[in-house]
Amino acid sequence: MIDKKMKRVDLIGRKCRPLYPLVNGAGIGITPQTICTIRNVVRGHGLTIESEPCLHCGQYAHIAGVGREELTLVEEEQNADTSHQKEVV
Repeated sequence: MIDKKMKRVDLIGRKCRPLYPLVNGAGIGITPQTICTIRNVVRGHGLTIESEPCLHCGQYAHIAGVGREELTLVEEEQNADTSHQKEVV
C-alpha cells in the first residue's frame, strides 16, 4: 500500500508493483510480478500506471484509476537490471 501522505510530485515516475492482478478496460492485465511506473496521480480518481514493455512483443498495459491500496512501491538498484528490485516498506 502506498502511504496517502505521499504527494503527487513524490509519486510520479516512481516504480511500483500491484498487490494482485489488475485489468484495464481493454482487457489487458498485469500480474503482481509486473514492475510498473506511476505516470499520473489524480485526486479522487486514483493513479495511472504503465507497465514495462514485454521483451518479446513490446506490448504494455496502461491502467488508470488504480487505488493506492492496490500498489506497493519498489526501490530500484543502482544497476539498470529491473529483475533486482526491492520493496519499500
